[in-house]
Amino acid sequence: MNYKIRQYEMTSRRIVPLLVAFILSLSVVTVLFAQTDSTKQMMASGFAQTHAENVKSLNSSSDEAAPFLSADGNSIYFSSYRLNNRSALFSATRSSSTEWSAPKLLIELEGKQSISVLTVAADGRTAVVQCCNRPDGIYSTCDLYMGDLDGGELKNLRPFGAPINSEWWEGQPSISSDGQLLFFSSDRKHGEGGSDIYMMTRNSAGDWSEPVNLKINTGSNEVSPFIASDNQTLYFASDRSGGQGGYDIYVTYRKGDNEWSEPKNLGAAVNTKSNELFFSIPSREDAVYVSSDREGGQGGFDIWKIVPNPVKPKPKFIAFSGRVLDAVTGQPIATNADVSINISATGEAITNTGSAKNYKADVPIGKPIRVTAMADGYASGNVEVQTPDAFDPNGFSQDIKLNPSKVRIVGHTTDLFTNKKIADAKVTLEEIDANGNSLGTQSVQTDADAAFGFDAKVGAKYRIAASANEYQGYYQPLDDIPLKREASVTVPKEIRMTPNEIKPITVNFETAKYDLMPSQLPQFNDFIRRVKDNPYVKLEVQGYTDERGSEELNRVLSEKRAKAVQDYLQSQGVPANQLAVVKGYGKSNPLDPSSNEEAWRKNRRCEIRIVGK
Repeated sequence: MNYKIRQYEMTSRRIVPLLVAFILSLSVVTVLFAQTDSTKQMMASGFAQTHAENVKSLNSSSDEAAPFLSADGNSIYFSSYRLNNRSALFSATRSSSTEWSAPKLLIELEGKQSISVLTVAADGRTAVVQCCNRPDGIYSTCDLYMGDLDGGELKNLRPFGAPINSEWWEGQPSISSDGQLLFFSSDRKHGEGGSDIYMMTRNSAGDWSEPVNLKINTGSNEVSPFIASDNQTLYFASDRSGGQGGYDIYVTYRKGDNEWSEPKNLGAAVNTKSNELFFSIPSREDAVYVSSDREGGQGGFDIWKIVPNPVKPKPKFIAFSGRVLDAVTGQPIATNADVSINISATGEAITNTGSAKNYKADVPIGKPIRVTAMADGYASGNVEVQTPDAFDPNGFSQDIKLNPSKVRIVGHTTDLFTNKKIADAKVTLEEIDANGNSLGTQSVQTDADAAFGFDAKVGAKYRIAASANEYQGYYQPLDDIPLKREASVTVPKEIRMTPNEIKPITVNFETAKYDLMPSQLPQFNDFIRRVKDNPYVKLEVQGYTDERGSEELNRVLSEKRAKAVQDYLQSQGVPANQLAVVKGYGKSNPLDPSSNEEAWRKNRRCEIRIVGK
């Protein structure tokens, strides 16, 4: 596992392999205090709602292990090999509630000596450490030492002596919160196998009993004990079979002097396929600490802490969406809508983040909201919605349906010159598509008041025609139905019919030409005479093309054709003030929508008609 504490631990009895050498070369004692409520909940849940974080400010490319936190939680001590490839003690202080300052060297021993981990008793002064290769040790192995922590310095190291220390390895002590129990690890003879955990008790005179081998030990290695603040819960590491891999952290509960529950593996939330050692519960932090060489560290063994997952705040809002639909067709409305959303009780506005026809918003849970939509060509509408009482990641939706405006086209048929009402005229409304093709017609006869009326649709296109005895036929496109945000829309259309005494004329043109053909001129003679005889009339000249070619070119060509007719009429004595409208309409309003030469010939034209007084 690439942990170079030493190649081998030599004793008078045997050679300890590399992994065991790491375990046996460190020690930890923790003075325990009450755990935080969050830590209790975290452990009670089996660490199901936790995650591990590398304490990067403490770790290096070397090995760091066995963290111990002071009673006030403001200092942390740990062992590291970052100096001279020998274990020394380092300390750090909190820079925030969860972060630590850069580590500083606490103590380093001379020569081949090493010191592993500092732990402090409840008085804040009495310290216990593990030292190796000291001349005052037993056979110069690793033993437990007492010391004094004074003003941030560790002084007066002295060995525990027998029967705690022996010619074998002893280390990793953990003292109970009341100071009456002491646990440590040792590979001394007559154990269960490998390294075992031992326990001692302290009498009223302050003397320690003989170490007792715990019944939780196996033929594998049990190391790094940690006794919790209740004096009953013991955490330790073991490489016994059935774990996650390497050394795992286990927990057991004391039921008698040396009676313990069956140890339980803390599971994948704490343990990995790598090695986990030195489980520790700080007194004043919502976390537990562990040493591990798992993936994602900075090198070898690192100090990790296991913390609760962030508590996600209970959502206060839920995603809301909907569509603005046509109440008749059930399809999205034809025009764009303005949608407003607010809390019904207070009127507080909620921002619509959607489009003109598909609204979206984050709305408060468990509140009634109102959605109001307004759109051109539709009556405004609203809908009341009670939002769910519980959060749903999928959100919820509610469409709003708008009724199309009821359109009524109304008007009268009258004489263009006398304003006389024309009763019993036949008026026809024809719906057309974008290409001018008929989609259906409806016809009515005007009443005695010369009135007519039609129901129409918003957004549709129409042509309107009228016929009556002694009057020229009337045939005109109807301006687009106005898009109002009203339930009812009235479209006035007054039809002014020209008496037959001055009939309109139509002249045709050759392809792409705008000059008048001589063959077309004779039909002007009677028209011009009658116009001169009626100087009160106004004329309209409308130029058209066939549908071939671009919109722009055809518009220009149609204007030139209308101008050619205007020039001719004026050359024949028609006053300019009688020419009310001279306009080119391009390829719109074809007389024959067919695509053949005959239809094109008909559509290349100018229409000259009487339009008013």
